[in-house]
Amino acid sequence: MSSYKVFKHPEKGFEAVKSGFAWFAPFNPFWPLFRGLWMLFISYIFVILIITSIDYIFYGFEGYIDIANADDFQLIFLIIQITIFVYPGFKGNNWTALNLQKKGYIFDCSIEADNKKEALIFVTSSKT
Repeated sequence: MSSYKVFKHPEKGFEAVKSGFAWFAPFNPFWPLFRGLWMLFISYIFVILIITSIDYIFYGFEGYIDIANADDFQLIFLIIQITIFVYPGFKGNNWTALNLQKKGYIFDCSIEADNKKEALIFVTSSKT
């Protein structure tokens, strides 16, 4: 079972957001689009383009790092890249919750459920 934060909107009803790690967010630049996080999507694409440009400068058209022969700067840059790509997994569900609050949703409760649909069914049935 997972923990879900449930938000309520006066007209739109309930929405649930899983607490914890967002497993689809890392290495997936389109994940923010499915959550309605447009500015995050634009920022993420911009960062990916910058990282890709730097990779092209370092490694040319092949685009891969030879870890055994890499210098310190290349290894540090690799660690920075991995951190940038994994970071949305740690913060993604919080960003989704904040986006819902900006849209007028109010935190209602936290609930344990197997999935988002089950959490919403349980909350709507207990509120009626």
